[in-house]
Amino acid sequence: MAGMAATTAGCTDDEIRGTRPADAAGSGKPVTTEPTLNRDETTTTVALAPAAEDAPSPSSAISAIQSNATRITRLAASRVTQPFFADGNDRILFYDQPAPGQGGMFAIGPQEVEPRRERADWGYLLGGSRLLVTPRVQRRDTAVTHLPTGREWSLPTTTTPVFSSDATAVAYSASGVGSPGGPSTGAGSSGWSNSAFGLTQVVLARADGEDGRKVRLPINGSVQAWIPAPDDPGNVRLLLSGRRAEPDDPSYWAYDTRDEALIELARGKRLTGLLASPDGTWIAHVSMWNRKGDQDGLWVTRTDGSRRRRVAMIGGYRWTSDNRLLVIPHRATRSASHELWEVSPESGDVRRMTDPSATPFQIANFDWDISDDGSKLVYVSAVDKSLWRIELGGTGTVGAIPEPPPVPSEATGGKPYRLPFAVPPGPSTWYVAQWYGVTTAGYRGRNTTYVQGQGIHFGIDFATECRSEVVAIAPGKVIAVDGDFGSPPHNCVVLLDDGNIAMYGHLVERTRHVRVGDRVEPGQVVGNTGDSIAPYTCNRNPHLHLEIRKQGRAIATNPVPYFDANWDDMGLGVWPGSRFERNLDDPASNQFLDDQPDIRFGGPIITNFARPWPP
Repeated sequence: MAGMAATTAGCTDDEIRGTRPADAAGSGKPVTTEPTLNRDETTTTVALAPAAEDAPSPSSAISAIQSNATRITRLAASRVTQPFFADGNDRILFYDQPAPGQGGMFAIGPQEVEPRRERADWGYLLGGSRLLVTPRVQRRDTAVTHLPTGREWSLPTTTTPVFSSDATAVAYSASGVGSPGGPSTGAGSSGWSNSAFGLTQVVLARADGEDGRKVRLPINGSVQAWIPAPDDPGNVRLLLSGRRAEPDDPSYWAYDTRDEALIELARGKRLTGLLASPDGTWIAHVSMWNRKGDQDGLWVTRTDGSRRRRVAMIGGYRWTSDNRLLVIPHRATRSASHELWEVSPESGDVRRMTDPSATPFQIANFDWDISDDGSKLVYVSAVDKSLWRIELGGTGTVGAIPEPPPVPSEATGGKPYRLPFAVPPGPSTWYVAQWYGVTTAGYRGRNTTYVQGQGIHFGIDFATECRSEVVAIAPGKVIAVDGDFGSPPHNCVVLLDDGNIAMYGHLVERTRHVRVGDRVEPGQVVGNTGDSIAPYTCNRNPHLHLEIRKQGRAIATNPVPYFDANWDDMGLGVWPGSRFERNLDDPASNQFLDDQPDIRFGGPIITNFARPWPP
């Protein structure tokens, strides 16, 4: 508590705001495709329009366009996901298997379009891309390869180890996920899934596991990164997430391994999207559902506790090597182009780096990455499911940050259903925490929680604060309240007029809004959201689980095609974001929101992959 008080007293709060001019220059019209290319072209060069107040004179117009040139290139890789930059030299890496037996790590160089197979191995690239790390569940260990030398070793853990940026130190959990003292199992936390609260024990060692020692942390949680100490450039300080006592809201902490000093960097009802800068001096994260609304949103915080700022936009984000935060905000509509913005945590400056009227692009499920220096962006296109590379030019302009519109009060765009909330997604309301289909969480529970549903997640999970009102998505009749559809502690089931069934799960109480036999109309309140983990205290994993079943209750189907909604942005872009489990023997299958199979309840498990990723 003394550390918390000191942090609060010494921390400076600022807010980063982009300007919102009444008539923003270069706002452009909604687009549905990337720039149109000729049949034999894969590249186009466009110019970032300068802001009105910076408009060049005719004599300087040509040089201004050249200095602000932005180049967008379609790469020869389709239906692959999770590309990333590595090594600091702008190489794009991803997993693919173009033919049986030819799977592995593929690379596209800075000036290349065609991918080349680099190695058969696949894993996490950690420690500044020096280490190839692969958990081996059957062996109960993790294999590590030091790529510059080829040296190999193993660590006695199957939870992903946390390596320092110089690849010389490692921290990993001394107990498994799901056991008392183990790490959190989710990207965002309102609470922990462990039934017993206990302090977490970790192992700190050299990267090869030598000279290891067990340390009991002063929290229940997990290690997120190594961060610098103000008085020591070595690896003596950790970034932690968790809580000191069971009733507490979760926090992020700076922990000194020498004297066990603990400084609270952030606290919130729900914290998610934690991402440390490459040098560990800053973190970015999203805080949600706080009593004071001005505490909700995207924050940047120095890990020495000296400064924090709120960023006046929400969306996906990545750090550059020089501590700029690049943000792609949630769009107003799914037909609009995404935009890239630059945030300076130190100064508070905000600039738009792409002009949607000149460089339109649309990202599938916020699946993108940025090069170390921030000069190149790679993304998976929501239009053609190919990889595209954007080479940025210029220093950006001032512009209007896009704001999501209100949720439509009725079905639109020729789709039959409206969203189950009357408010738009955001850090004060809700976001998609898990999709329908072959999700990573669904895969982990394929033979337990989801065994009756062929081993995949039955519906969509909307993370939201407990007791949030949920509404009817379409006209219909209530056929069950607390029926035998699952998703405790309570549910509400509506037979829709089109013959499908909508099931609202994890309600906080037996719904007081409707009774069996009631007729409901779109937008009518049918229940209140609750928790999904016993004892259902609303501080563990509050969310709405929404299922769509067809042909009676025998088949669950993907809800995404039934809504005219901006699904790609509804995860808010928080890192690591929603992901699907990959079958490395068929890596292109079931990796997109609209590419998920129907579930026939009672049918055989379809996700017992021989080579799953993550393992």
